Amino acid sequence: MIANNTYSVPELVALLRAGDPNAFQQLYEKFSSKILSTCKKMYLPHEDAEEVVQEVFLKVWEKREGLDSSLSFNAYLFTIMRCSIFKRSRKNAMDVAYKTYQLNNGTGASCYTEEALDFEELKVFSERIIDALPKGQQKIFRLKFTENLTADEIASRLHLSKRTVENQLYKANKKLKQEFISNDLIPYDLVVLFLIF
Repeated sequence: MIANNTYSVPELVALLRAGDPNAFQQLYEKFSSKILSTCKKMYLPHEDAEEVVQEVFLKVWEKREGLDSSLSFNAYLFTIMRCSIFKRSRKNAMDVAYKTYQLNNGTGASCYTEEALDFEELKVFSERIIDALPKGQQKIFRLKFTENLTADEIASRLHLSKRTVENQLYKANKKLKQEFISNDLIPYDLVVLFLIF
């Protein structure tokens, strides 16, 4: 068992990469409060902030074999945290958008099931459109909107130029908008909310 404050962060990361649970515990104790504090500064409720901390360190443990002790562990944690907060915020924004749509269209509790089915249909429809995109566009689109990567990060990961990534994102967005707008089953105002969030 390793003693507290004996190892530097890079050394702890190297031990964690080898599967040392004590190194993981020390890294958790060293960084968890900092992540929690940052989440709260970003206006997450305490319970959500705690969940983000758990998600971040769960991801660290799952990906431990790929850790590089020569890179900034702090930056790695905050990248995971940012993605977790983005996904949570995006879900919350979608919930708000849907509730706003319900209010603006006079839908009450009695219509909830029907409206929920319409919204579920929208999600299934959007997945079908994304799946129909050319493989390259689909991959870039998912990296952008599922993992919240920047064009530079996507370009680096896929070994493409930033210009190529931006061009493929533009084409994918244009195709999605065309498909949404041409589908008469989905109200245009809900389409706009979906595309924004």
